[in-house]
Amino acid sequence: MRDTPLILIVDDDPSGLDILQARLAAQHYDFVSATDGEMALAMVADRQPDLILLDVMMPKIDGIEVCRRVKSTPDLPFIPIIMVTAKTDSRDIVAGLDAGADEYLTKPYSHSALIARVKSMLRIKSLHDQVLEQSVQLERQLKTATTIQSLFWPKIPALGGGGHVWAVSVPAGYVGGDLYDIISLPDGSLLIYVADISGKGVPAALLMAALSTTIRSEIQIATEIDRLLEGVNDSMYRLMAGEGYFATAVLIRYWPSSGKLEYTLAGHFQPLWIVDGKIVELPLSGGMPLGVQRGVQYQKGEIVLENGQSVLLFTDGLVEAETEGGEQFTKSRLVDYLEGCDGPPWGEGLLQRIEAWRGGCAPNDDLTLLEVWRDPTSSGPDYEI
Repeated sequence: MRDTPLILIVDDDPSGLDILQARLAAQHYDFVSATDGEMALAMVADRQPDLILLDVMMPKIDGIEVCRRVKSTPDLPFIPIIMVTAKTDSRDIVAGLDAGADEYLTKPYSHSALIARVKSMLRIKSLHDQVLEQSVQLERQLKTATTIQSLFWPKIPALGGGGHVWAVSVPAGYVGGDLYDIISLPDGSLLIYVADISGKGVPAALLMAALSTTIRSEIQIATEIDRLLEGVNDSMYRLMAGEGYFATAVLIRYWPSSGKLEYTLAGHFQPLWIVDGKIVELPLSGGMPLGVQRGVQYQKGEIVLENGQSVLLFTDGLVEAETEGGEQFTKSRLVDYLEGCDGPPWGEGLLQRIEAWRGGCAPNDDLTLLEVWRDPTSSGPDYEI
């Protein structure tokens, strides 16, 4: 809103117009005037006043229609409208309010009633504009946060011997609480994980960054993934427990040269082990989510990833992806899709299937997919960055 508000007075009665102008001038407001509906609409488009005092009965276009057009024009900012009428019939007042008017005055009106309503509407206009400006600033900051968060996604290494890793994370908003990482270890193995922070938005994104830093710090102390997860849990407990947050995670340690794969879970979905186009159940499940309790011990499972096999890690944003009608994708549909398609790989096709499932709906939750697979026929050395 302008420092000195600009008020548009719309009235076809010269004496009424003079009275309004004099009273507004006494309050040090700027004003412009129009004497019919067409002139008023042109003035609104040209000057975009901070408030409109709008008489109901006017030639060409009446005040109710002017109000309706102003309120339905998307390019215009919020402009409060006070309908001014000589009629006391409640139907006229209701018609004006239905058209979008924010307040009304009935003639004859007192000077104090006029000024009180003008001040009230201008106060609402000022608050609305402040909120809008804060919203624009917040959106700008969130876009910056999105760019910063994208820096957390690692460069995916190329694996020798027909091995591959692929990953993607799709936040539900500007920033999300999902996390994945791929860390090269000195013995040629990879630490790979997917995690999901409870909640969404900025708090979840900040905890995501803390979890990423904690895992990379703890890996310097413990490379056995079950012990690693125990250290991470104790560190995250100090951050999360008092605020009511927690995180689920699945960690794997993978040796591309041999296909050996160790895994451990902290309340997360089991990885899907795809063998000959079928899902093979992994023996290890469960585990306490991170940040809930100190001193938790985690277990470790082990498999060997053979040629043509794949392991798929994912967050709940995949199985809980919703259509416009609120129907979820579900784990059973996930399994049906994987067992009905050729692969490996399955990940990119699955992501396209989820996007088709949503249709035009925006993601209702953060979604992360990570796939480790080996070519059906492969040979050769191990590992190269």
